[in-house]
Amino acid sequence: MSSLMEQYAAAKARYPGHLVLIRVGDFFEGFGEEAQLLSRELDLVLTARAPDGSGERMPMAGVPGHSIDSYLARLVRKGYKVALCDQVEDARLAKGLIRREVTRVVTPGTAIEDRLLPGPEHNFLAAVATPPGGPAAFAAVDVTTGELFTGAAEGPGPLGLVLALAPFGPRELLLPATATGIPTESARLFKSEFPAVRLESAPEAIEPEALSAPLRASLAELPEAEREAAGACLAYVRATQPRLLPFIERAPRPPASRRLRLDAKTLRHLEITRSMSAEEGAAPTLLSTWDETRTAPGRRLFGFWLRNPLADVQAIGARQDAVDALRALGPGLAALRQSLGAVADLSRIGSRVAGRRLRPVELAALRSSLSAVAQLAQALDREPVAEPARQLGRRLDALPELAERLRVAIPEAPPAEAGARGLFRDGVFPELDAVTAQEAAALAELQQLERSEQDRTGIRSLRVRYNQVFGFYLEVTRPHLPRVPPEYRRKQTVSGAERFTTDELAGIETRVLSARERAGELEAGLWERFCRELDGWVPRLYRLARAVGELDVLASFAWTAQSRGLVRPVVDDGGELLVREGRHPVLDRLLGERFVPNDTELDLAQARLLVLTGPNMSGKSTYMRQVGLLVLLAQVGAFLPARHARIGVVSSLHTRMGFTDDIGRGKSSFFVEMSEVAEILRGADERSLVLLDEVGRGTSTFDGLALAWATLRHLHDRIRCRTIVATHYHQLTELVESLPGARNAHLGVKEEHGEVVLLHRLVPGSTDRSLGIHVARLAGLPSDALAEAERMLRRLEAAELPVGGGSSARRGPRYTQAVLLAASGATDPSELERALAELDPDRLTPLEALAWIHEWKRRRAGPVAGEQP
Repeated sequence: MSSLMEQYAAAKARYPGHLVLIRVGDFFEGFGEEAQLLSRELDLVLTARAPDGSGERMPMAGVPGHSIDSYLARLVRKGYKVALCDQVEDARLAKGLIRREVTRVVTPGTAIEDRLLPGPEHNFLAAVATPPGGPAAFAAVDVTTGELFTGAAEGPGPLGLVLALAPFGPRELLLPATATGIPTESARLFKSEFPAVRLESAPEAIEPEALSAPLRASLAELPEAEREAAGACLAYVRATQPRLLPFIERAPRPPASRRLRLDAKTLRHLEITRSMSAEEGAAPTLLSTWDETRTAPGRRLFGFWLRNPLADVQAIGARQDAVDALRALGPGLAALRQSLGAVADLSRIGSRVAGRRLRPVELAALRSSLSAVAQLAQALDREPVAEPARQLGRRLDALPELAERLRVAIPEAPPAEAGARGLFRDGVFPELDAVTAQEAAALAELQQLERSEQDRTGIRSLRVRYNQVFGFYLEVTRPHLPRVPPEYRRKQTVSGAERFTTDELAGIETRVLSARERAGELEAGLWERFCRELDGWVPRLYRLARAVGELDVLASFAWTAQSRGLVRPVVDDGGELLVREGRHPVLDRLLGERFVPNDTELDLAQARLLVLTGPNMSGKSTYMRQVGLLVLLAQVGAFLPARHARIGVVSSLHTRMGFTDDIGRGKSSFFVEMSEVAEILRGADERSLVLLDEVGRGTSTFDGLALAWATLRHLHDRIRCRTIVATHYHQLTELVESLPGARNAHLGVKEEHGEVVLLHRLVPGSTDRSLGIHVARLAGLPSDALAEAERMLRRLEAAELPVGGGSSARRGPRYTQAVLLAASGATDPSELERALAELDPDRLTPLEALAWIHEWKRRRAGPVAGEQP
């Protein structure tokens, strides 16, 4: 290369779409557009100069090399992919321009350093494949745990891929160039925080030897579309984290028929791992309130289980049996969890071993973790531990050979970074010990020189010191300068002292620095050799991490059940959904005894549809979320906050809650609502659970009522699944009485001393009270506006029409535009109204009544031509 900018241009050409930063001295610099982007995103000062010292000036911005990770973390969180072009030869030995190459690529989906990751949760890179004429498929890989998942789209079109990917929540999405229309849909529907990555060409074939034998065998058995998606993921990993590729294995996952399917909206509406609140960090979710795990693998697995519940009665029962066995440990459960707390994030340590991003201090954490795992295995392999818990213990391979190797090789307190000295104990590598001994001998000579010079000169304050600029020197304070021997050669003058060297000191310095340099180079090489030795343990570390995570999650379920008196639900293949005194899993923890429990009864054979009415703020939405979360927890394997629960296994959970629009794509809130309802009606089956809140409220009253009724009838008559519908269309409650599989219920209220008290208690039957004005008063609406609202409400309620048809139909409010216009007129009664009020119909004869009507008709029509008014 003839110039720095040619090196920079070559790196950009090799990594299109990446933000390329090149090492220049102690900084990583960006030029041109990259510099402007860095300045904008990282609040850096933008300068301008000619990078090669001549030619055209261009924008330039950089970050210090020693703190590059903190800046990378900010860029990755914003969705950028970064390629670092570093110096790959010693500047002192370079002839001409220093050689530079891309040594590190960091993207949102392939980061492995804790500082670049959002937390202990999974960090998935996903890819989709859409072969012409064939079914679409996806793949998702987490390089920090070595797990690869594949699967088919769970429905036609882009929405089928979105539904399949939703439980993974990928941070980075790879799309083939032919997949038109998917980027927008995918990125928005599962709320991806990062832009999709489009592959402009098919990934190159991956050499078989680059993959593990189990992965090669597994890929060979996959359908073509899944293999293509997996190939895209693996090719991307090879381009960004090639060292990790041999350690990736395909992870088992139940097929769709044995999982409770959750789409992105349901995950969001039920606030399972993310809150719907704008301030997500502070708002509680099911994950944040129920997470009692003690390890990073446990928290990661718990979040994955919540997004991927089971629909297999036998598998759910196996988890419940393990929870029961762990709960039966009694006080021993607390000791077990304490030992779990000493286990580090084994899988991410393994990924950093393989990716050569390991810090020595993490090996000390690994060593203590393996000791804790051994204690856990022993605790579970003894009487009277029940067999399900013993099976968990048998999976805990404490890797005794690795533990012993770490005990012998790694010091008790290793340095924080790999570039430091003291990585190994004495005696591990004789060649390193020999060079270290030479360095120590030279340093001892320095100490002896300091003492001898103090004696020879009589200067007791004389010291041998060192800095990186001037090396070793003899420092003499100013009061003693007259006593300095003539053979001392001045090196530096500082405030209050002079610094000198001698031939003897220079010789010792050469020996010290030479030994130190040889020791540093040797230790770096031995560290790489030691990491290669550890590579062989990475797959077993991954498997151990998964075993620890499963034990941790099940132990947390047992601990929660033990400490809070939760009940084991009966999960079977029946059609019943029965909960006695159930409590909202999140609010119960936040409110305690103040939360009001409620029953739930749905049955495919009988009352499978519940229409829920009640005033605003009475708890309708909370009740529906409670039912959904209880079902989800039961099918994860957890015990429930209830007196009794029987859950006929649910195949998919669908929700429609909240009131949002999509202005960016020109979609009104009502259009978004109808789109979500349409997806539910297409995707639900007989074993689904559907929760609908306020269907049809975004349009005119009659249109909304008609759509709500049609949706309700479709769910009742055609899909025939268990459903709860909350509504303020009180006319629906009359219509529901004609449906054999439906019933009404409401959240009760009572009035005390003129005040409304919300009971939050589910009561059979319907109610036509919304208490919207009461809620408006609580919200602080001005008193004059409240008075006008009450007057308008009385007028609207006075205008009635039959509801439901037939002579026996009840009369209800007629909310039409004509009524609203009439009610918005003057508040004083008209002349006609006063005349009607004064009229006594009991004393009128028929002829007088006709005359009265004729007279008022004439008055309203106005005077006839030639007639006096």
